[in-house]
Amino acid sequence: MRLLGTTGEAFSSKGADSGEAKMRPDEPEDLWHAYNLIVRGDVVSASTFRKLKTESSTGSVDSTRVRVTVAVEVRSVDFDPEGGELRLNGYVRSEHDGIRLGSHHTLELEVGRPFTLRKEAWDSVSLARLHEATADAVATADIAAVLVAHGTALLCLLSAGMTIVRARIDVHIPKKVSAAMAAASAKASDKWHETLLQAVVRHIDFERVRVVLLAGPGFVKEGVYEFLFREAAKRGYKQLLTSRPKWLLCHAASAYKHALKEVLADPAVAARVADTRAAAEVRALSAFFSTLAETPERVTYGPKHVEIALANGALASLLITDTLFRANSIAKRSRYVAMVEAARALGSQVHVFSSLHVSGEQLAQLSGVAAMLRFPLPIELDDDDDHDDDGNEDSNDKGGTEGDEAN
Repeated sequence: MRLLGTTGEAFSSKGADSGEAKMRPDEPEDLWHAYNLIVRGDVVSASTFRKLKTESSTGSVDSTRVRVTVAVEVRSVDFDPEGGELRLNGYVRSEHDGIRLGSHHTLELEVGRPFTLRKEAWDSVSLARLHEATADAVATADIAAVLVAHGTALLCLLSAGMTIVRARIDVHIPKKVSAAMAAASAKASDKWHETLLQAVVRHIDFERVRVVLLAGPGFVKEGVYEFLFREAAKRGYKQLLTSRPKWLLCHAASAYKHALKEVLADPAVAARVADTRAAAEVRALSAFFSTLAETPERVTYGPKHVEIALANGALASLLITDTLFRANSIAKRSRYVAMVEAARALGSQVHVFSSLHVSGEQLAQLSGVAAMLRFPLPIELDDDDDHDDDGNEDSNDKGGTEGDEAN
């Protein structure tokens, strides 16, 4: 993400003041950063298409599609990581000929198209996210995972923030119950292997990816590995051939996305991916669950439990999902921002997990916030006291878009 300019008190003082930041997404992952920055109530200005209706002197109505720069007060944010689409639904807050102030509009942010984000209060989490998004202009997915089972395969790219499914392959391979079925089975198996090979060549950038995890049950992964490099040698796929040292074969119970949790928890895998961008959060979550199993008094989870640990100076590290910073309620967002600021002031490590990464999905099942403690701290709360229904709140309204057409 390229930062094109900033204005406002938020960028010249330490307080949570208002301000504007103009940015341009240069990579698909930059849209993920934008998704985390933009929340309900923000105002986003960007170039878009709008259908305008004009009435002639004779009473006929003409409709034309024109490009305009519109400021929209955001009501909901929809992000499709696989399709690389970020849509902002809201109401027009800038005046234009033919566009009614307050009318509904949908902005679609795209790679290469600048936009301006205005917030009434840039808190510390938002400023840190902006710095993270713009400090490294080259957003990389540096882990590839290929999950395989008999006739099934899933190819994913893992970055620090997202797990993106690039290919799903399902081919029915009949059982070899007769000579005819054996021939059909061999033909289907060849088709599956060939489709998988083409997916690997098409979707994995071996110059950027540091580790390729090939995982699956039984000996399927070994057969796939041999096929890929045998065919690469025959066909002259040089990038695939030279990537052999990057490949790591490991066990997975299935070829579905949830099996990545098991793969990333493997100590051999953890050691191999230790220097990748996605590793820190994976290691932190693995340490949390290990401690929970062995010495449960040294960990806690749930917002009220974590706040009590903070108040007693017991917090060693804070684990929190970015979903909590996208809550519709300003009070709820402020609560978790304050939690992060207090943890940093205490000198605790803070790990912010993406809800689009498998580690973030796992943490979300524990209310989205957890902590490792410096010392055992008995915390007793009634069930009702620690009930917090905003822990996994989906901050995006799911209402359909109505009114005028927009891009």
